Amino acid sequence: MTSVTVDALRIVAARKPLPRPLAEAAFGELMDGRATDAQKREMLLGIATRGETADEIAGAVAALRRRMRRVESRRTPLLDTCGPGGLGRDLFNVSTAAAVVASGAGAAVAKHGNRSISSRVGSADILEASGVRVDLEPSAAGRVLDEVGLAFLFAPSFHPAMRELAAVRRELGIRTIFNVLGPLANPAGATRQLIGVGRPELVALLAEALVALGCERAIVFHSEVGLDELVPGSPAAGVEVFDGRTRPWRFDPSDLPQAPVSVADLKGGDAAENARMLARLLDGESGPRREAVLVNAAVALVVEGRAAGVREGYERAVTSLDGGAAGRGFERLKEASRAA
Repeated sequence: MTSVTVDALRIVAARKPLPRPLAEAAFGELMDGRATDAQKREMLLGIATRGETADEIAGAVAALRRRMRRVESRRTPLLDTCGPGGLGRDLFNVSTAAAVVASGAGAAVAKHGNRSISSRVGSADILEASGVRVDLEPSAAGRVLDEVGLAFLFAPSFHPAMRELAAVRRELGIRTIFNVLGPLANPAGATRQLIGVGRPELVALLAEALVALGCERAIVFHSEVGLDELVPGSPAAGVEVFDGRTRPWRFDPSDLPQAPVSVADLKGGDAAENARMLARLLDGESGPRREAVLVNAAVALVVEGRAAGVREGYERAVTSLDGGAAGRGFERLKEASRAA
């Protein structure tokens, strides 16, 4: 056991927060296998029972970023719509579809994601069922991103350091700080992010961590219906990161010409069914799923900088879908990923 691990465990055992430099060093040692499973359990459980701090999240993310396999791209700025998930609801993959629509509107999207954890279908599952190859090497992912303006970055392929904690996390069986690191560790270094969270207490924590990590622009939000997606007709509150500062952010559904959508309207199925839903959406199907995707894509385009406000973002997202750019881009992603 190193002195760094000892120092960190003593602070955690006293239910005190870790300073960011110590958090980065200690989590780096955990990821490098320089701590026993007992020490890993003590660290993760101690922070989970006390509650994470923004400095601890930023430190752990910095450690993870140092160890991730990076994707190089000429595209800039890069947008991501990855969130921590964990709600356990079997809904259609709104944020994944919104990433496709935002790309069709001209944004360069490096979509970070994983397979399902608490729900039936994760972003990797729906994309794979749609014909996208998800297990790309970093160099191949970079080529696809440069060529198409849209690429999927399958988290396990880019974060080998996470494997060192996998057994302990499974054994604990509870949410730990590692459940929130992924959205902040995009392998392509995306500097524009739309992050929906299911736990309202994470909003400020993730926003403050993003500031500490040098994020250019982001919106972290929680919908009032309890989802990590924006839902037509339902307000959402969050925090915007901009120019190294944070400021309150709120979505007012009356700003858009949309009828309210219920959570039941967004119900999904298995990976194959969700893939069929996505195909119909890109082929012009109207209805609640389309409107939910449009509002999330609209705000993503504001974060990316292509739209000055939510209404302009919505209009650009509608054009992306109705003009066919989103669908054509998705077909190019399928072809380029399989050829990479």
